[in-house]
Amino acid sequence: MENNEILGRAMDLLPADWSDGARLAVVAGVAAVCFIGPVLMMLAAFGKKPPGKPAASKMAQTQPALAAAAADLNPEEWVSGDIVHFDRQKAVGLIRCDRVKGHVRFQAAAFKRAPRVGEKVRFKGRYGGRRKPEAVLVEPLTKAGRAG
Repeated sequence: MENNEILGRAMDLLPADWSDGARLAVVAGVAAVCFIGPVLMMLAAFGKKPPGKPAASKMAQTQPALAAAAADLNPEEWVSGDIVHFDRQKAVGLIRCDRVKGHVRFQAAAFKRAPRVGEKVRFKGRYGGRRKPEAVLVEPLTKAGRAG
């Protein structure tokens, strides 16, 4: 098959004094712009994430849930948990507890020795939904489960 048979009508629209190579290049360029371009744009659109919701509306949705989760805890009540992280340079650590949503931050100044990851402690502090939970008083638990 000749190029003239396949692209006969499109080649007839172009000037007759152009060479076959020039006419074929113009028809191929038009085909690329009309057919291949939109396909590439659709493929590129599939890779992009849809625009997210604004941070203010997302924060407004999560605040009632956090406040409800921490509403039953009294700041004067002792709660127990495990130490999951401790930074010796900053003397700051994190406690994980089932009753408080998220990790509870604590300062290690209350300890006689540096706490170890996995140790059980009891603590009390601030658990409010708008601020990050922080333990004000932290005491290590002995094997018997009592502070000491």
